[in-house]
Amino acid sequence: MSATFDSEFAPEAVPISETHAAQQRAIGARRFSWAEGLLAILALVSFVAVFMRLFERWRVSPLAVSHRIAILGQRLSYPIGNLAAIVVVALALLGAIVVAIVIAGAMRELRASSRFCRDLAAGHPVAVKDGFVIDGERPRAFCAGLLRPHVYVTTGALAILDEEALEAVLAHERHHARRRDPLRLAAGRVLARALFFLPGLAELGRRRETLSEISADESAIDAAPANRSALARAMLSFIDSPAAGESVGVDPARVDHLLGEAPSWRFPAFTFLLAVFLLALLAALAVLAGQEAAGSASLALPFLSAQPCVVVLALLPAGLALVAIALARVRRGGTAMLESSVD
Repeated sequence: MSATFDSEFAPEAVPISETHAAQQRAIGARRFSWAEGLLAILALVSFVAVFMRLFERWRVSPLAVSHRIAILGQRLSYPIGNLAAIVVVALALLGAIVVAIVIAGAMRELRASSRFCRDLAAGHPVAVKDGFVIDGERPRAFCAGLLRPHVYVTTGALAILDEEALEAVLAHERHHARRRDPLRLAAGRVLARALFFLPGLAELGRRRETLSEISADESAIDAAPANRSALARAMLSFIDSPAAGESVGVDPARVDHLLGEAPSWRFPAFTFLLAVFLLALLAALAVLAGQEAAGSASLALPFLSAQPCVVVLALLPAGLALVAIALARVRRGGTAMLESSVD
């Protein structure tokens, strides 16, 4: 390890403004995680509302079931004259697909995690403070386990890391375990696959993985400022090791964060607004389809455009999103002014 590299990442070489910016980015990463979770919850709640609205019309006695089925068949036989039937069937199919993908994805994640943990246990890991040591020439340190996450480090990592770098890596992985990041990331992958019709959700999931790594880095640095240079040395050691193979957990955004540079990635505001608009539109169509079935509303275009709830449901989330984006830009401008004043 060269002295030049160590001095580049030394704690005393990091200006106060860069430390403040790193803390702000860590806070932003946590807020981004909450925002993504709220968006996913909003989508799932919308689909639950759709199903509740669809099935509440079918709470009938057994004697009336055949009559209702006959009416449904008659309505579906003339779809042009019954737009609500098309909307109801389309929403029901979409909801069924989403539920099926969620169930299948959750089962796949559980099986993969269980199989991986069994493979780790078969290697007879040695319990140490705050984690386990497993045999392996490839230098690795990771957190595994959905419900009960644990920290693992290979003997190859122990062989190339100094004590300070090892403690920084363990602090990084302990943050993942405390926050149950394996479970969070698995849930994000399942939701991204299930809500395939929402633009940008897959990219959000990939970005969330990077932000979880940055958040863990910041947690380790908060525990000990010297961990900034230690984490950098650890990443460089993992890359330079002959047995490293594919780099694990090394991302350009992490390197930029350790250098105190601002992240270059920005989620497109238009994509976010389009996703929120689609969710609001689905919820509005579900409500109106149920009201049309009850005879209190219509899905005809002239009447549809005149109903205030459609306009509110479609435009209110988009307006709130624009306000949030404007506030975020104002906050970034204030942070930049604070950094310039500190400099």
